[in-house]
Amino acid sequence: MSFDLSLNRVYWEYTQNGTYLRPKHKYCCTSHIPSLGVRATVPEYKNRTSSFRNDLHTLVTQFAKQYKDYCFVLALSGGIDSEVTAEMFYELGIPFRAVSLRLFDGTNDHDILCAAKYCSDRDIDLKIINLSMNRMMQETIPDAVKNGQFTHSYSQIALTHLFNYVKDDEILIFSGHNPDFHRGIGIGWWEDSPNMVKYAIAKQKKFFTFTSLEPIFCHYAANFDDKQPGDKDNDFLYAAFPQLTRRLKMTGWEKNDRIIPDLEDRIRECSAYRHQSFITWERFTLEFIRKLFMEKGLKHE
Repeated sequence: MSFDLSLNRVYWEYTQNGTYLRPKHKYCCTSHIPSLGVRATVPEYKNRTSSFRNDLHTLVTQFAKQYKDYCFVLALSGGIDSEVTAEMFYELGIPFRAVSLRLFDGTNDHDILCAAKYCSDRDIDLKIINLSMNRMMQETIPDAVKNGQFTHSYSQIALTHLFNYVKDDEILIFSGHNPDFHRGIGIGWWEDSPNMVKYAIAKQKKFFTFTSLEPIFCHYAANFDDKQPGDKDNDFLYAAFPQLTRRLKMTGWEKNDRIIPDLEDRIRECSAYRHQSFITWERFTLEFIRKLFMEKGLKHE
């Protein structure tokens, strides 16, 4: 099986202009059918082996070989998603350094402590990067909206701050962009997740996320569980890497409830779009439209 390991991987298209960039003016979309106006350009995902660990091993090995002339920087949130990728790099002896984002004087320290312990136990260089509330409001949000076309996700916007701390010869690697699920449409990505790729391209940064690759995407999709945080059951990750410490699922934003409305208001000020598009395959969109028409017809009977 061959894999697309190109950096800043683009796997979607806006049908109105035929590019990966959302039309800046008069974008034809609707909140009733959020997938109308954008579509996934890759074939519908279906290929994976029975082993998440083996698939990740193959991808990391090929990635390191293809980009051997670069240094690798892994973003560690303190969660299990980024940690399993780091563990595979570590087991294979592939050198990397790590960065973690510290929010607003330490509101996510409960998560960063896990990343710090992981790196300390393995003698991995970890840099903790602070992001103040003032900088988030005055610089990070406007910059992310302008260069990445972000519309909603304050958590993804905050992560763009990390791009300021990677060098030209380094590749920043994320491992937390899981498949998203629309309850009516199905599987895909809410727009602000791949907007990180738009941002990297605009800033001329080298960026990669393993979870957008087909085998890993499929493993995450197969473990969908809407009753758990992040809409997935993490047991398959711990089963593949039993040496990693189990922890409660956290987002890093649990202690920011009081300021999240301010962040959302600031995003609204900077963005002209009031809802996110949902990137998926045209088959799912057409099925959803047919269902809407059928339901409307039944109501008129």
